[in-house]
Amino acid sequence: MTAHIGDIAQASQIQNNGRQIEPCAQVSDWIAQAKTTKGIPGNLVYGCLTSMPFDAEDAVNFVDEYRKYLQFQSTIESLKNPPDQYSMPLTDLLGGLGHIRQKAQDRGYSSHWDFELDLRQHINSAHDAHLALQLCSTVLFRFSNSVPLVSLSSDGLELPQVYTLDDAQLLTRGVQSVSPVVSIDGQDAVRYLEAFSSQAALHDPDAQYNTNFPSLASQIALGTPRNNGLWSRNLGEKWTGDRLTLTFANGSSTESHRTADLIPLEFPYRNGTALFNARCRKDPVPATAVAASDSGGYSNTTWSSYGGLIAGYFSEEEALQDVGVLAITTFSVNSVTLQQVSVDFLRNATEAGKKRSFLDLSGNPGGSLTAGVDLFHIFFPDVVPYTATRLRAHTGAEFLSKAFSGLAQLHRKLQFELWEGNPFSWQAAVTPNQDDNFKSLEAWYGPYEIDGAPLSNLYANFNFTSISTTYSPITGYGPIPLDPSRRLFAPEDIIIITDGNCVSTCAYFVDRMQRQGVRTVAFGGRPQYGPMQAIGGTRGGQNLAYGGIYSYVETAHGLIRESLQNGSSPLMSMEEWAQFNKSIPVDPDEFPFVFGGGVNLRNEYAPGDDKTPQQFTYKAADCRLFYTAESLFSQEAVWRAAAVALSGGNSSCVQGSMSNARR
Repeated sequence: MTAHIGDIAQASQIQNNGRQIEPCAQVSDWIAQAKTTKGIPGNLVYGCLTSMPFDAEDAVNFVDEYRKYLQFQSTIESLKNPPDQYSMPLTDLLGGLGHIRQKAQDRGYSSHWDFELDLRQHINSAHDAHLALQLCSTVLFRFSNSVPLVSLSSDGLELPQVYTLDDAQLLTRGVQSVSPVVSIDGQDAVRYLEAFSSQAALHDPDAQYNTNFPSLASQIALGTPRNNGLWSRNLGEKWTGDRLTLTFANGSSTESHRTADLIPLEFPYRNGTALFNARCRKDPVPATAVAASDSGGYSNTTWSSYGGLIAGYFSEEEALQDVGVLAITTFSVNSVTLQQVSVDFLRNATEAGKKRSFLDLSGNPGGSLTAGVDLFHIFFPDVVPYTATRLRAHTGAEFLSKAFSGLAQLHRKLQFELWEGNPFSWQAAVTPNQDDNFKSLEAWYGPYEIDGAPLSNLYANFNFTSISTTYSPITGYGPIPLDPSRRLFAPEDIIIITDGNCVSTCAYFVDRMQRQGVRTVAFGGRPQYGPMQAIGGTRGGQNLAYGGIYSYVETAHGLIRESLQNGSSPLMSMEEWAQFNKSIPVDPDEFPFVFGGGVNLRNEYAPGDDKTPQQFTYKAADCRLFYTAESLFSQEAVWRAAAVALSGGNSSCVQGSMSNARR
């Protein structure tokens, strides 16, 4: 703490050295004097960010062009009028963007930061991890607080209390004299944290206020002991000052200081204008990789591992003697390796006499859908992995669909993703049962109005047979043999463990496993009794980056130009092409400000319901448990708690959270 106070004093000396210095210059000078890019006083960084000038004309231009990309978001109509089971507030994405445009046109923003903050808040209101808008001012610094907080239950069943991370570590050593945090800046600690986490929860508000406080704003305000990287945006929804006062139940208090780490390697900027011109006008926004959860708390494997991303465990603990645990921290892992490790683990588990198989997906941010489909088919080789999606119909999608309608007649071979993996090609599309193709563009594209949304026909994420290769295998399809050819564990003997942070491919995998009778245990959540979803992240069918959308646009332009030059059967007339050009997006490099991110291109639908996008459904876990001091730091303790909770007739879960207490 002493070193940190010294840093604050140093910052004060810089600020009051005889004249008022630009905030960005203060940040630059602080880094030079401290010889570190970590722990920069938060007030200096915030002052620097808010000193970037606002350009109204370019801001309006940015909104107008970005709207063309946002049209590809599949849930626009559903978010305005969501089904009753949707647990988040409704939002009008296009209407809200119009309000931001008007405010920009009226010069209602005092800085570029304020403009981007409005955009960021609005896009985040969709609570969809596939819909992201990464802006130049958000990729410079990562904010945190000097006193991380966690939420812990005494036994996993009683309501948790808030503790500092240091005190949580003392609890694991048997020190019982530590005191919980009862208020933050004079407000009830739980209500303070809930207010922050509710602004940023992705899908299920119950699932986001968990042990690690992983939501956007609370992660920044309070820090996390085990940051899984799901929400890597680096400043909260509002600036609440550079310090927080934490008051404990025993009457004592402490201050937590907000600091920031610089993400780029250097910071030579002396004022907000220089920062704006260098970072928002020129430098591309780097793609934000969704990181896997770290391996902290995992025991050493007794079976097989791959870089800490997928591993099998045979524990020596008594409660886990009959259990084999397969921990998968991401589906962004080499698909061949995932297949090999999973199959080898299952075979060795059965040979070792294990009666149950646990799948630990804590903090899993998703990844390759083929990997999720493959893993499902490894567990259930007798079940066709069901995928069903719909594309939102709008002018841009119609343009691409018409442009790609002649792919089958091309003599030259397009690259793989523009044929087999092309979501805009009716000729590559297959029905969810993987058996049938579509007869025409009109039969596939429609559009069909479903609950007020213009959508395409129902089609699979991809053709399993054609997309399965030795490099990206799906067991039982293409050249990949069906191995194993039978179930090695019955569904009632498989348990999935999550912490509510289960996104994209992880969400797809868990849902399909649940539908086979596999049970789920969710850890964490808000300090309240009742159910919690095992899946807290997006359940969309396909994430597509803005640059990816434009690559399809660019290729489509080439195909149309070529067909017009050939003169035999053009894909569209010059007049039609010109009309489409008014509504299709331009290259992101042509935008006035740099940006990144992407949309949820396709809705995902569950078997038996081809109308309700899975993003808007609710399904509680079979059992819910709170974290304890031990299970916060030891993943083996998590497995033990799950094993005890679902062991025969001795089931013991959080009150009201058992599967017969669903909403």
